[in-house]
Amino acid sequence: MSIDSFRDHTRQILENLLSETPKADRSELVEAYTEVLTKLYVAESHQLLSEVIDDARTRLDARLSPDPVRQTIAGVQTTIQDLWNSLWRG
Repeated sequence: MSIDSFRDHTRQILENLLSETPKADRSELVEAYTEVLTKLYVAESHQLLSEVIDDARTRLDARLSPDPVRQTIAGVQTTIQDLWNSLWRG
């Protein structure tokens, strides 16, 4: 999942909402689109969590490897990710 992907899907859903017939019941529309947005959030969050778990598993495998080169690469990846997270949140 990326923020852009989630934003694009949300924009499409909201455009559909705005293009619905004006005679539609607003409360029904709100309920229907709330459900659609919730499902989108669940799907995107699940995909993101899966990616994080896969990345963590790869890093852990590399750190536990008897190969010192793989251990060094895992350490560098972790350092770069920590730096990126610091910049992103800072």
